[in-house]
Amino acid sequence: MTMDGSTSPTGRIFHPLVLLALLVLLLLGDAARTFHRATQILHAARTVVMESHRSAMWTPTRPGVGRGCHDADADTMVAAGFRRIALSEREERWMAEDEILHLIRQRVRFMDVTDRDADLAEASTVVKSFAGHPTAPTQQAIVAPIAANVSVDALTTWLTMLTTSFKTRYFQTESGANASNWILSQALAVAKGSTSEVMVNVSQFEHPWAQSSVIARIEAKDAVAGRSAPLVVVSAHLDSVNMWNPTNGVSPGADDDGSGSATIFEAYRALVQSGFIPKRPIEFHWYAGEEGGLLGSQKVSSKYKKDGINVAGVLHADMTGYQVPDKQEVIGVVTDLTDPSLSEFFKKLVDEYSGVEWRELQCGPTVGTIATQCSDHASWTQAGYASLFMFEGELPTDGSPFTHTDNDDVSHISFDHMARFSRLAVAFAVEMSLYSEKEI
Repeated sequence: MTMDGSTSPTGRIFHPLVLLALLVLLLLGDAARTFHRATQILHAARTVVMESHRSAMWTPTRPGVGRGCHDADADTMVAAGFRRIALSEREERWMAEDEILHLIRQRVRFMDVTDRDADLAEASTVVKSFAGHPTAPTQQAIVAPIAANVSVDALTTWLTMLTTSFKTRYFQTESGANASNWILSQALAVAKGSTSEVMVNVSQFEHPWAQSSVIARIEAKDAVAGRSAPLVVVSAHLDSVNMWNPTNGVSPGADDDGSGSATIFEAYRALVQSGFIPKRPIEFHWYAGEEGGLLGSQKVSSKYKKDGINVAGVLHADMTGYQVPDKQEVIGVVTDLTDPSLSEFFKKLVDEYSGVEWRELQCGPTVGTIATQCSDHASWTQAGYASLFMFEGELPTDGSPFTHTDNDDVSHISFDHMARFSRLAVAFAVEMSLYSEKEI
């Protein structure tokens, strides 16, 4: 999907009758009037194409399943520059690029399900189910010294570099690809400092678009090859967007989601430098293309599902850096498309390790059981895994007003607030990794 008009359906509907009408107008009127009328005709023709397909709505029997139209119809729509957009669990529409851009400008969360990654994974592999998490924190003696190593200065330096080194981190741009490469290099530098008992592998997960996702895996060096112990995943998204000019506008993305990326990077650094030896492997994920509709996380989660990889639980961090001045700090625990049991466990981690209270919140409008796919945790939920989502405060009052603009910079970030989330990411990784699961 591009936002620069290169695949816009407007340029693909020059039907012979439309061209004939334009020729008649050119012969009968002046250039200005012809241009105005031509624009009206093109808009009308485009509207007919859009409306003829937009009525194909999808109401699945379970999240992530169902196409809404035949494959041939889908191929035609994609070729015309449309994308299949999920606005909630139960509502999908074919949308043109300008409509998708309008969603971004309105800060409407959506999921681009055109490629049907979840559907393709659904039929391929059955993942074993595990009792994936403890019911209460038990590893305080191990968590405390690692969490104490979380550094506000390190968070500040890392996020400042991320947000000032790249004009934008939009997933379709060269600058966005360079940002992914920079995170890769940063993660590799940390991996070089690992102890002899731990293996740290860092790689990029390539996508059809310019930007890659980045994955850093920590596991015990004596781990049995091919061992089926479930993974612990801690994630954020690395891309950013300027809602007025996605491909060329300045987009620091300090809070959305540079803050989440820095939060989990600092947890990753603290864990590796501590020499912590996990029982379950721990992976840190920085996803590409979240702002395009959770694209990178869909590719990663569906790949894991297809490969039969067990995942004990996913902690996702999207926007952890904005704190409303003179307001009580809280940790937001999102309820949309998250695992209730895993979220309850996380609330106990907040009580034990954060020093502030938690608040439940919805990140999007919910009617009945229809929830919004508001960040990358939804990709894991729809792939059949347990996930949870931590957020910087309560909604709608506490979220940053600067997201998706060139003002989303570090001047609006509370690094002390971010550090709380880094310590929670450490706690989640340690507690989940050392838990002894029982297969069910």
